[in-house]
Amino acid sequence: MTKKEQIEQTARELFWKYGFKKVSIEEICKKAGVSRKTYYTYFSNKPALVIALLEKMTNEMLEIYDRLIHDETKTFSEKMTEILSIKFQMNKDFSMEFVSDFFHPDSVEILEYFNGLIAKSMQMTRNFFEEAQKKGEMNSNLSIDFVMWNMQKQMELFMSSESVAMFKDTESMTRQMSELMIYGVMPVK
Repeated sequence: MTKKEQIEQTARELFWKYGFKKVSIEEICKKAGVSRKTYYTYFSNKPALVIALLEKMTNEMLEIYDRLIHDETKTFSEKMTEILSIKFQMNKDFSMEFVSDFFHPDSVEILEYFNGLIAKSMQMTRNFFEEAQKKGEMNSNLSIDFVMWNMQKQMELFMSSESVAMFKDTESMTRQMSELMIYGVMPVK
């Protein structure tokens, strides 16, 4: 493993568990077994490292998502079930501290990057839903604009301190919000 990979792996473990605000560069370097000079060879500051980790994770997830939504062997329902499963698994690793750190006033750069990722994901989702409606696989009575607006509002709720306070972990918060969006209040089959 390269020194850069050591830094990334260590930071990911620490950030996902404790949030990135509470973890210092010094802690990352000590646990990764690298010097501060080595750290700064690869990352200009802590937000740059957070963004690099998010970018790596997001690119992997978007590749999986893109392959899945274009898989002609699966139905819309099967794709939605897999998307939810992937979403739940991804959020399982994030601590509430990690999620809360995005909304800290000092996290502007990270939040801007995160919002860009959301916009890209939302466009992919819009295209997926539009195609599903054309094929008759998604409720044709629903306005895609309304569905997308609703998803955006759910994202805002996900980012609110009030929502974060209601849940013990990000997986349960993501599960509740996603299932409400997909299934409403009807029992899940």
